Amino acid sequence: MKAAHLRGLALVLLMAITPAPAAAQAIAAVERKLLPYLLGPLQTVPASFWEGLRFLRDEEDRQRSLKADISFGLTGDEAGDQSLFRLNTGIGLSRGVFPSEVSVVTRVFLQLRDGQLQEDVTSLQISYDYHGSHHVEYFAFAERFSDSFLSIQQRYEVGLGARVGVHLGRSREWRNAEARFAAVQAALPDVQAALAAVPNAGASGAPDVLTSDWAGFRSAVSDLRHVLEYRRTRLFVGLSASLFSEIESASLTVVTLPIAPTGGSADAPARTRVSLGPQQRYRMSFRPTFIVRPAGGVQVTVMPYFKLPLDGARRVTLPDGSRPLDYRRDILSELNWSIRREQTGLENVALVLTFNHFFDRVPPALPASLIADTLAAGRVFDRTVAEGTHRVTALSLRLTW
Repeated sequence: MKAAHLRGLALVLLMAITPAPAAAQAIAAVERKLLPYLLGPLQTVPASFWEGLRFLRDEEDRQRSLKADISFGLTGDEAGDQSLFRLNTGIGLSRGVFPSEVSVVTRVFLQLRDGQLQEDVTSLQISYDYHGSHHVEYFAFAERFSDSFLSIQQRYEVGLGARVGVHLGRSREWRNAEARFAAVQAALPDVQAALAAVPNAGASGAPDVLTSDWAGFRSAVSDLRHVLEYRRTRLFVGLSASLFSEIESASLTVVTLPIAPTGGSADAPARTRVSLGPQQRYRMSFRPTFIVRPAGGVQVTVMPYFKLPLDGARRVTLPDGSRPLDYRRDILSELNWSIRREQTGLENVALVLTFNHFFDRVPPALPASLIADTLAAGRVFDRTVAEGTHRVTALSLRLTW
């Protein structure tokens, strides 16, 4: 993808997800109205209530803010005048007010070989997630993907789906958060009683927060409980299913050889690039999701994708006569180790080990007519099918703020 296109797309995406001026935040509004009574009617309310309220307000601010992360890593090999350097970098932007969230994530793997810059693997994904209940989530997404190893120039996917999941285990962070929730809920009856005794309660001089703001406050607390449980339990197991439309354009770099060598210059291998043109398909995807937090600051995420065809031929006849099912299996896995939190203006600094495995059971292939024409001209392709598998391993540093 050209740099100008990347800059333009990044600008559009930033404009799309930058939040408009936020509406009143329910928990912050309640805290703001209660503070004037801290030394008056509410002076007997336990300190744990105010600590819990402050904790909830900070979490609410974190949910409503625009979050960003940048990751980068580099590996290099040199031998004599040969060199190979690989750069991986990525940018993620998200804004979420549970139960909904919008995110934009781009990942780039670039290769510098002997001074020539080559694009290896890039992806750009935009998604919207809505949690309809504690265990059910709906989502819509659009993604662009390219992989020179699999001969994929560009692949676009647009679709929607749903996911079900359960949370298992209780981490120390989740137990601490639950204690804050319990402290706020336990003290609310005392707060209500104290405010009810204030003269002219409900008038402009003494806000009746437990009637005019209570519905929004209760909803915000419930949403925050779901968010913290999702992020701090030991294990999450989920299964998602989606339907999407796919447009793929492939390009194979191939070499032709003469069938009958003559000993002349025509015997030299001829390298050529063949564009296969765009193809549109509908597919269904199934994706198990496993998120494990074995220790504080460590998170392991594994997401295998199984993409099956919906329209057209589900089985493809190969040159050897076999008829395999036309499916893809992508495994995305990540180990995230937080090494520094809330320092130097950053929310988090983490080491990230990523392993991705892309597998296409029926990879792009040269059309039979081209193979026949080349054969008639006295030459043969050294291969007619793109690579079907590609593994990517990267170690990166991720900065989040």
